[in-house]
Amino acid sequence: MDGTKRAAADMQGYFRSYALSKNPWHRIAAGEPGTVLLLRLMPFLLIAVTIPIALIDDEAAEYTDYAVILLPAFTALVNGPLVTAGATLVVAAVVSSGQYALGLLPYPESAWSDLPPVVIIGALCTALSWIRNRMVNRLISMTLVAEAVQTAILPELPAHIGGARVAVAYRTHDSPGLVGGDFYDVQETDLGIRAVVGDVQGHDLATVQLTEALLGTFRERSLDDPDLRTLAARMERRVRMHNRGRGELDQSYATAAFVEITPRFDTIRVLLCGHPAPLLVRGSAQPLSVRPMPPLGLADFGLQVSEIREATLMPGDLVVVFSDGLIEGRNAAGETFPVIERLNAHVTSGIRDPDRLHRKLKADFQGGGYERTDDLTVLIIQTPGATSR
Repeated sequence: MDGTKRAAADMQGYFRSYALSKNPWHRIAAGEPGTVLLLRLMPFLLIAVTIPIALIDDEAAEYTDYAVILLPAFTALVNGPLVTAGATLVVAAVVSSGQYALGLLPYPESAWSDLPPVVIIGALCTALSWIRNRMVNRLISMTLVAEAVQTAILPELPAHIGGARVAVAYRTHDSPGLVGGDFYDVQETDLGIRAVVGDVQGHDLATVQLTEALLGTFRERSLDDPDLRTLAARMERRVRMHNRGRGELDQSYATAAFVEITPRFDTIRVLLCGHPAPLLVRGSAQPLSVRPMPPLGLADFGLQVSEIREATLMPGDLVVVFSDGLIEGRNAAGETFPVIERLNAHVTSGIRDPDRLHRKLKADFQGGGYERTDDLTVLIIQTPGATSR
C-alpha cells in the first residue's frame, strides 16, 4: 500500500493540475494540508483562549466550563483516537484539580463527582474517533485503488512522441478516485502521429468502462486504419457495442477530436465528433474548424458526410486539443475561460514549450477564479524544428 500511495502522490500533480480551489471549504474537503492542520489544532486553540479568560473574568467561567467538558468531542471531530484520548486525560486532570477536588487550581469549581461523566464521555468520543478513522482509511484505500485504475487507463504520456513534444493536463470534476469521462492518447504510427481527446457522457462506472474500451480501440486501430474516418467508424462501433442491450435511458455517447500529423510534420488532419475544434498556434491561435459528425454512438442522427480538415504545418507549430471543461469554466463574473486570448498572450511573450504553456494556462485558470463544471483535458503537441522556451 505504501508503494501505491507514493505512486498516487507522484501522479497528483499530473492529474490535478487544474484542481486546487481558492474556496476554503473545498480545500478542507480536499484534505489540503494547511487547512487540515488548522482544523486539528482548533479545539486546543479554543481551550488556550478560553481558560485564561475564565481566570480573569468570573462571569466567563460558566461558558469556559462547556468548552473544557466538550474538548474530547471537539477533538474527536478532527483528530484520531490517540489525540482524543489525550484530550480526555487533559480534561480529567483539569477537573481533578478543581477547587472541590484536589484544590490545586482556582478554576474550575469542580468536584470528584464531575470526573466520572468526563471519563465516560471521553471514552465514548475516543471510540467514535477510532471507528471514524477506520472508515476514512478504508475510503482512502478505495480511492488509491481507483487512482491506480485511472493511471492504468490514462498513463502519463512521455515528453516526446515520434519527434514531437507533448504535454497534457487532466482533471476530473467532483469525481472520487480521479475516475472521469474525459480520455486522451497520442500514438506514433507508420501513418504519422495520431491523437485523440474525447469526453464520455457521465461519471459512473459505465463511463469508465466505455472510456477504457474507446482507448483500447484507438490504440489498436490507430496503427492500421488508413484514415481518420475509418478510425472514427471503429470507435463509433465500439460505443454501439457498449450500448447493446441497454435501456434507452442508459445509452452512452462520447464526443471526440481526432488529430493526425503526417510523418514529415508538414500536414495536420482533424476530424471532429461533436467536440470543440483544436487550435493551431503559429503566430496566433486559430481554430481548426470543420463540419463535425455527431458524437460517437449517435452517428444515425448525422445527415451529412463527415469532413476532414487539412492544414499545413510549419516547424515549431503548436496543436492544442482540449475538452469542453476548459472553455466552459466560468469565473465569478460569469465569463468563460478565454483560451485563445491566453494562448496568444503567452506565445507573443515567447513561450512555446508545451509543458510551460500548459502550466501557464493552469495559472491563468486558477488565477482568474475559473470554476470547472466538467472534466478538463488539455493536450499540447509541438512539431519539431524550432527552439522553444
